[in-house]
Amino acid sequence: MNKPFRRLLSLAGVMLLGMLAALVAASPAAAHHTRVSGAAVCQPDGTYEITWQVNNGSWENRYAQITKLVARPQEPIDGIKVGSAISADTDGDGPKGVVTGVQRVPGTTTNATLTVSATWFERNGDRIGISSTDVGHAAGLKGTCKETPQCVDMAQATYKHTFDGAKGRATVELAGDLPLCKDQKQEFLLVSYFAPSAKVGWPQYAYDHDVAAIDAKHRKVELKADVPKCYTQVDLVWGGKGELITPMVEKGKRYGDKKLGSKGKPGKRSAGPLGAYNGGAASCAQPKATFAPACDGSVVVHLSGGNYPVRFRVTATGVDRAVGVPAGTSVELPMRAGAGLIVVTEQGKEVARYLWSRPSTCGLPTMSTESTCSELKVTVKHPGQGMPPMEAVATYGTQEKKVTPSDGGSETVVFAAGRGRVVNVVFSGYDYKLIGEYEDPGTCDKLPTTGSMTARIGSVGVLMVAVGAALIVFVRRRGASTEL
Repeated sequence: MNKPFRRLLSLAGVMLLGMLAALVAASPAAAHHTRVSGAAVCQPDGTYEITWQVNNGSWENRYAQITKLVARPQEPIDGIKVGSAISADTDGDGPKGVVTGVQRVPGTTTNATLTVSATWFERNGDRIGISSTDVGHAAGLKGTCKETPQCVDMAQATYKHTFDGAKGRATVELAGDLPLCKDQKQEFLLVSYFAPSAKVGWPQYAYDHDVAAIDAKHRKVELKADVPKCYTQVDLVWGGKGELITPMVEKGKRYGDKKLGSKGKPGKRSAGPLGAYNGGAASCAQPKATFAPACDGSVVVHLSGGNYPVRFRVTATGVDRAVGVPAGTSVELPMRAGAGLIVVTEQGKEVARYLWSRPSTCGLPTMSTESTCSELKVTVKHPGQGMPPMEAVATYGTQEKKVTPSDGGSETVVFAAGRGRVVNVVFSGYDYKLIGEYEDPGTCDKLPTTGSMTARIGSVGVLMVAVGAALIVFVRRRGASTEL
């Protein structure tokens, strides 16, 4: 091989090695670029949240600066912008070599891209002059993201309940995990009734009720209503106090499908037993009779039937009457004086009985006496107030006399004065007695003190006559002796 040819071959080899060296030196920079990725997650408000990450690729501790961003869709990205620096993965604290941004796109989005252009720098800040562009696609976009409710509207809410009609107890609870929406509430009514039998019958009268509401702060409520100790019906109803029906009459309003647990709306929106109960073991009629006696011996019979119509029978001396009393009312039946024993029955069962006795408000008879030397006058006065004549027996010593004063009047009897002092007046038919006294007037003549004083005066006279006669005899004898 000649010399010129060898020189040419050597020069070609040197050039080839230089080119290879330049290619080796240039290939990392020419091939280096950022890496862009994104992940989408459906949010409760019905939008996708895409988290974008831009990685600098860890090019020998060099860092990149974003020079251009193109997002499709064009919604803004929070955290990534033109001018953001992408540090080396060994630089600084925290995440290295990555910048992160968040973008919100509509829930119907099926594709999203982020195009990033960047320029590279040395650690000392020298610009290398090499740039790259990368396009990232977001994963997880299906276009089906919808808003997730944070509460349930009362028009769509459903419930579950428990019901114990015999005890008058119930609970209602909102179904699902969400509360009712703010400022909304659903009321429920528990009501007990007086009923005419243990089965469905009319009329019915409300006995007790309770209302409770489920709202944004209360998912579950408990209702309590007292149950009468007689035939009853108890209902658990959709709605508040405005739904209460009383009385519930034949061919009148009914709760129907408003009862929770019904087959129709709204009751079927609550799962549980049918909110209706009928039971009890005793009548709710509650017949009652009371008596108001008057001072004149008459009586007013007060009859009431309570919650249901009642037919009474009232008997007495010369009286046998049937008296009907409508529900919730009363009837007054006057009975004359002297009616004797009054008996009230209902359906053959005795309700009450009464025999007239003097009311404590009636006045009492009074008595006055007048004493003379020979007589004791006793006057008995009737108290009036329409009371019947009062028959009484007045007793003074062994003497007895009857008095019968009439309404408001008086009657007087006279006894011969005697050694006794006390006079008793006893009234027949009354547990009552009057007591008076004979009082010596102190002006009567003391005849013997009618007899004993006369005898004394007579004895004194006889004695004085005898003394006088003795003196005469004595004087005469003295005179005769003197003459001698």
